[in-house]
Amino acid sequence: MKILAKKIVEDEQIKTQTLQEHTNWVMEEALKLIDDKSLSKVSIISGWKEEKILDLIFFSCYFHDIGKATIEFQNTINNGTNSYHSLYSVSVLNQINEFNVLGEDDSAINLLLTLCLTHHTLLPYNSNNAYFTFLESVESVFFNYKDSYKNYLNKECLYDFDFEIEEDIEDILFDIEDDLKYIKENHKLRTLYTYCSGILNFADWLASARFNKSLPKTYFEELPTKENLKGKLSFDILRDFQKDLSILSKSVLVEIPTGEGKTEGSLLWAIKNLYDKNSKIIYTLPTQVTSNKLYERVTSLFDKNECGLIHSSSKLYLEKDYEKEHGLVDDFFKSEITFNKNFSKPVTVSTVDSLLKFFINIGRFNIATKNYLNSVVIIDEVHCYDFKLMGFLKRFLELCYEFDVKVCLMSASIPTKIKELLGIENYPIVTEKELFKKKANEIVKIDEELDENFDLLIKKFKENKNILIIRNSVKSATGTYKKLRDSYGIDENDLILYHSTFKKRDKNQKEKDIFDKLDGNKPFILIATQIVEISLDIDFNIMFTDNAPIDSLIQRFGRVNRKKDETKKGVIYIFKYEKEFPYKSKYLLQTTFDTIENGYFELGEYVEWLNIVYDKVFKNDIKINNEIDSLFKQGYKKYDDVLKKLDGIKKSEDNYDLRHIEQSKVDYLLVDDFLDDNIDSKKFHEYTISLPNYYEKKYLYTSQKESFYKVLDLKYSYREGLLIDDNKSCEFM
Repeated sequence: MKILAKKIVEDEQIKTQTLQEHTNWVMEEALKLIDDKSLSKVSIISGWKEEKILDLIFFSCYFHDIGKATIEFQNTINNGTNSYHSLYSVSVLNQINEFNVLGEDDSAINLLLTLCLTHHTLLPYNSNNAYFTFLESVESVFFNYKDSYKNYLNKECLYDFDFEIEEDIEDILFDIEDDLKYIKENHKLRTLYTYCSGILNFADWLASARFNKSLPKTYFEELPTKENLKGKLSFDILRDFQKDLSILSKSVLVEIPTGEGKTEGSLLWAIKNLYDKNSKIIYTLPTQVTSNKLYERVTSLFDKNECGLIHSSSKLYLEKDYEKEHGLVDDFFKSEITFNKNFSKPVTVSTVDSLLKFFINIGRFNIATKNYLNSVVIIDEVHCYDFKLMGFLKRFLELCYEFDVKVCLMSASIPTKIKELLGIENYPIVTEKELFKKKANEIVKIDEELDENFDLLIKKFKENKNILIIRNSVKSATGTYKKLRDSYGIDENDLILYHSTFKKRDKNQKEKDIFDKLDGNKPFILIATQIVEISLDIDFNIMFTDNAPIDSLIQRFGRVNRKKDETKKGVIYIFKYEKEFPYKSKYLLQTTFDTIENGYFELGEYVEWLNIVYDKVFKNDIKINNEIDSLFKQGYKKYDDVLKKLDGIKKSEDNYDLRHIEQSKVDYLLVDDFLDDNIDSKKFHEYTISLPNYYEKKYLYTSQKESFYKVLDLKYSYREGLLIDDNKSCEFM
């Protein structure tokens, strides 16, 4: 009788795979995933010899599915009944003590058994599941380990395992949770377990994908080279800083102005630091929009099949992209998504939140952690995060140093005080002083509110200039849009309003509208909130902006005369802003306004202003210092606190609260879309708006019709977004 491990229906025919075939494939894939550098890292940290770790991985692959050699699992294959093959393996593996380690109170922890038991999920079992009967042929499967060892590792197997089926495994299950808790609390054992578990699980996935004929690319076919990447760039000659990055083999801080090629430079650095086909590039950004844009760029520089994208809405983005090319979402795409979400692609673009969430490694994230150990990491716009996320980032960078994971941090403007806070003040810096000598825009500071200066705005628009207006809240941005349209008679086709309270599908379309307008010959006005500081690579002639913190203003400056063409000098009008919201410190706002000067300056002067402001703020602003004391320390402790709270083994919700968000947001559906029979419910996500959860207290719509999303009874237009009475209008970004 064949012992079956897999069964699928293919072309209306049943296709099966034996346990031996599947096991062989898992061992093959696991050995491909092991590289000398990562193995050496884990050996040094854990104190285990490399050969012993390799043996542990091999035997975990060999025995991980031995529980399928039971009547119960064969019934699952043939009849679809429930079974728990990982659990059944325990009764055989408990006798193998060669990979035991000392646990709490000198108790023995069987690492081989633990890896096999948890290779599908963590602790779903109890003694009620532990009724099983092994097939008579299981013994021959068990003792074939010596031949397989010699076949795959090319040496004689010196291990002599005893075969015995232990029928009462209740005590083992009772102890296993404490064992896992001890493993996760012990840094050396946790590193060893995570690495071996990651390889076992990854190899098991790959073998299954091979059987299903849906195997995606998870390693470089050929390691990319500097010459290969240069041939795909839009310029022929590298800047000096890009040349420096292309030969640097260590972690680095890159300080280069916006629009000068930091992205290309960081990818040259990443290629230099790849060491094996299994090594990976992880590139993080602050927002989903910027991540999507960068994903489009990297797919033009690398094989698209080797590129992945991770954020909370990436599945929808990739699904649309796949449908454009293939017309249908099939099993191959589903396999792509499964591997993509664990940083398994050779090049992955993600939001920084996604990387840090997986790095916490709660629940089933060992594959992601294994991939992280093989990676070089790029963190762009490092200055853009709040103090809480910066605290977590500092802890992440410390662990990168310990695991010898190289990191490239990038910023156009990061204050010295923030460098000290993050502990990166001693990172080697790659910069290019000549680039900071460029001039882009004349700064005009006006000691009045922007609302009092619409006549100046209209005058500039009549000079055939593309104008960008940045307001600090949705309410003021919407008010500006209405005033220009209704009071000044500007054609609404010459206006675009862009902020956070648009439907997801409409935000994507508005971004296209903005770029179409910029490519056209007719001037227009974009009214936006600070959402454009990072999310869009736009280029305007003139900007009118509310005052904001100095680092936010510098980001805004980069949206005017982006190419620093001194023959097309831009003009930036900065208006006094009396409110504090949405920022936390009026002192920071006032110090920024007082520090900035009128005139036409080199970009380096902006950095001088940045440091002047933050030196004063760190010295004098009690509110900011209280934030650092509370939020930064809270973020820094988050990694260890979460592990401790969940014992390092229990699954948590897919939300780790890495940023300081006073009013949490929820994706809501609007009632008109909910009741529209022409909208497929599978597409509802595209119609949602992310809003503070207090909206549902007044506007929640109840219906007997079921929906995954909560529904709000609010009106909406493509041009303005939510249509709410002015007195109730939202103030957020």
